[in-house]
Formats: sequence, structure tokens, C-alpha cells
Amino acid sequence: MNPEKILRLSLWALIFVIIARLFQYQILEYRQLSLRATYNYLKEYRINAPRGNIYDRNGVLLASWKPAFRILVIPRFVSPEDYEKIKSLFGELQVNPDTFSQKNNYVQIKSQLAFDEVVKFLEKTPEVRSLVVDADPVRTYTEDAKFASHVIGYVGEVSKEEMNKFKLDFGDIIGKSGIEKYQDSLLRGQSGAKFMAFDSKGNLVSDSPRPPLAPKQGNDLYLTIDIRLQRWADSLFQNYPRGAAFAFNIKTGDVILLYSKPYYNPSEVLKKWVSYIVNPDKPLLNRCLQGLYPPGSTFKLVTTMAGLYSHTLTPETRYNCPGGFTFGNRTWLCWRTEGHGTLDLIDAIAQSCNVYFNNVGARIGTNQFMEILEKLNLPVRTGIDIPGESQVLIPLKGLLKQRLLLPSSVVNWSIGQGEVQVTPAWMALITGIIAGNGKCAVPKVTIDNHTKYISVSIPAEIFAILKEGMRKVVESPNGTASYLYDPNLKISGKTGTAQNPHGREHSWFTCFFPNDNPEYVLTVLVENAGHGSEAAAPIAFQLVRRFTSEKN
Repeated sequence: MNPEKILRLSLWALIFVIIARLFQYQILEYRQLSLRATYNYLKEYRINAPRGNIYDRNGVLLASWKPAFRILVIPRFVSPEDYEKIKSLFGELQVNPDTFSQKNNYVQIKSQLAFDEVVKFLEKTPEVRSLVVDADPVRTYTEDAKFASHVIGYVGEVSKEEMNKFKLDFGDIIGKSGIEKYQDSLLRGQSGAKFMAFDSKGNLVSDSPRPPLAPKQGNDLYLTIDIRLQRWADSLFQNYPRGAAFAFNIKTGDVILLYSKPYYNPSEVLKKWVSYIVNPDKPLLNRCLQGLYPPGSTFKLVTTMAGLYSHTLTPETRYNCPGGFTFGNRTWLCWRTEGHGTLDLIDAIAQSCNVYFNNVGARIGTNQFMEILEKLNLPVRTGIDIPGESQVLIPLKGLLKQRLLLPSSVVNWSIGQGEVQVTPAWMALITGIIAGNGKCAVPKVTIDNHTKYISVSIPAEIFAILKEGMRKVVESPNGTASYLYDPNLKISGKTGTAQNPHGREHSWFTCFFPNDNPEYVLTVLVENAGHGSEAAAPIAFQLVRRFTSEKN
């Protein structure tokens, strides 16, 4: 076949293909392609899902949602004049100018508006192209929620880092702290969408080019806390500006009380953010989980563990307390200046004799004390299901490697001073390990069927000795909390008075109940309130009394 014929056939084939494609586009697929061209400017705006409700253990509502108005526009259809009008009404918009100029879809420019604000906006800017005003679910909290604000947390607009990490969009709401943050994906729900179709000039073609996607509300969440007990704790702390109370079930891990004072109002936290930040009392600090304090005499329980475990101490070991303990060229005074006389271990725990435990620590020695704590394998956090828990500072080589340690360091550690810094929740966990003979549930604030446990390999007889000493704190006539003894409560505990360089001593009390079959532990800390028996212990007894009466 000659080249001319080949060229002619190729041209006819090309013409046929072109005619066939034109027939397909103009006749067979005209309607479909026409619609596609029309909807080339199909724009979508998200319908945010309501967050799930949050309840306490008894079904009392703590967090819910309500509708509020918001305003959305498509940036490319908003003229510079309209943009300036909008700014004059609302000030700076809730969107980055670069985002506003570059995004080709709907952008939310203002949210949480009242009806009268929306009416004012529509009166001033009636012809803004692509404008949408609709209702949007916003988070609300009940009046009682403030008593548990450090558990519940609060929500806010997503940051750039959070957008990248969780694949969210500008203006999305996310949990910022507490359970709102820890369970954000569960509470957030699934957004829906509505669609609008515009032509190239921004004229509305259809307000329903395809069916909307309905949002799905987030899952409800039930907390383990008892809001009535939280409110009762607040009434007991009314004479004290700062403190914390933490209680949980050592068998299930359910936290029934997590109270931190001062607290904040989660409904107002973003409005009052600056005042909260500069407040010297630090209301945003969760003192139960993030407040680090010298534990004072409550740490004598750990010193007792170390002494018994190392066999440098027995229940029969006796030391004389003349009112002070001298090591090298320094003397540590006992809280009872006239001294306790000669005591055995149980009486030393009951009467919280500093000199006795100074002797125990000195006999163990600084290096061996750290080695024993390594073997005891005590946790440095409780592992609770709330983000941001602080790591405690106890005498472990890994934690104290940057510190200058002396032979006398252990004398301070033995009575909960020196480098030792713990949280109230951690002290409660140690009390739970003692009450549970070495096994204690990990605290949790959400109700579920999953319970984790912490176990330590310590002989059971050590815990029996500790529990007897703690029982004598309350029931022995010379016990530091004996004046609060109530046979109906069956509490075993330990008082603590912790010196600090910033003012009066911190008051501690940690306990478990009931004596015969421990189920709950409670730790109370009152900042700058003096001896443990003066402030923390009376609060603890009142809390136990209220809790047991309601439980029964």
C-alpha cells in the first residue's frame, strides 16, 4: 500500500473518532455532562456533629450541647468591599487571611452568635454572595461541672499542630484537657455536610444539588466520679484556698473523687484564659495529678517498706526519741519537741515519730535506700486515663542522677522531705498497694469493663505490719488522728506534715477503708494548712462519712 493511501485512511479514521466522541458528548452524555459542568462549582459546608454528653457515675448531666448561630462564606465570591463590611461588624474574623483568600470552599468566619447578632449582620450585608447562616452545636456545661473541671476539661478551636496530627480543619473544636481531650475521638462524633451549587459568577444554581449528609452525634460518656461528693469536698475546703482530694476503688480502679482547688469554670475558660494564666493560685493546675509536693510523714510508709524489705527493720525494732536526731554536724527535730521516748515500729507509725524514721533511714543508707526502691518497683505515675499526669520524684537513681547526694540525704527522704516530691494521686496509689497487699487497680475516671492492675513483689507480712500501724494512727489513744476516731467508719490512715520553703506546712492525710476488707483509698492534701491532723484528716473523715452513708 502506497504512502498516500495510508495517509488518507488515517485521516478518515481520525475524523470518525472525532465524530464518535462528539456524538457521545453532545447526544448520549449531554445531560450528565451538562449537570457536571453546572455543578463544577458544587460547594460543600460541614454540619458539625454535637459532642456526646458527659454524665457522672449516677447519671447526673455535666456536659451537653446547645445550638448557636454561625456564618459561612466562600472566600472567592466575597468582594473586598463585603469583606471590609464583615470586619467592621465583627472585628478580626475567626480565620487566617491567607486561608480566607486561598480556600475554594466554605469557610466559617464567625461562630457562637446570638440571634440579634445574626439579624444585625444580615441587615448590614444583605447581598454577600454564597452567604450561609445556620445553627451549629456548641459545648455547654452545667453549674456542677466546675467542681469537677479538672476531670472534665474543656474544648477549644483546633491549633495548627492539632490540625496536622488529627487531620482536622480550621475552626474545628477539639478537647483541650481532661476527659474532653483523652476521649475526644469518642465524644466528637461524625460531621455531616450540605451542598450548594454556584455558577462561575457566584450565583446560586441550586441549594440542594445532592442530598445532605446528616451528622452523627458523639458517644455519651459516663464518668466514675460522684458529683455530689465533689460538691461536698468543695464545701469542706471553703476555709482553704488550695488543696486536693483523691479517692478511688482499689479493686475496680473507679475514681469516685478527684477534687482540685482552685478550679475553673469550663464554660468560661476561653473567655477568662488570661486571668486564669496569671492567677498565682494556678486554677488550671490539676493538683491531684500535676501538683508535686513533699509528702512529709505519709512517705514514712515507703520508708517502712524499705526497712522491712531490707531486713534492717522489724516490728520489734526500737529507737529512742529525745526530740531530735543528729547525723554528722546537723540535728533534725521531731515534731514533738519533748520527744516520744522509746518506740517500736507500730507505735512509731501511729505517733509519726520523725526521729524513729530518721534512724531507719540512716541505718539503711543513701545508696542502699535507692537500690531498695528500685527493687520495690514502685510506679512513678498512677497511669490514670487523664492526660498530663506528672512524674513523681522519689529516690531512684534514674530520677536523681543530676542531684548532689550526700550520706545524710536519706535522713531527709525517710520523713518525706529533701528531693522527694509526689502527687496526691500517687500517694493514694501507694496507699492502695498497701491496702491491697501489693495489688491495686490503676485509677480510671471513665466507666468501662477494663481494669488494669499494678502489682509489687513484696512479702505479705510487710503489708500486714503497715496496715496495723495505720490502724493505730486512728484507733490508738496516742495516734496522730485518734481524736477523730469513729467506730462506724473503720478507717486506717497516715497523717503527714510537709515543710516547704514557701510558707506554712502542707497538711496530708491518706487512708483506706474499711479496715477488715479494704475497698477504697482517700488522700487529702491542704496547702499551707499546718499539721496533717489539723486540716487534711478532718476533711478526710467528713468525706468518708458522707460517702459511706450515701453508699449504704
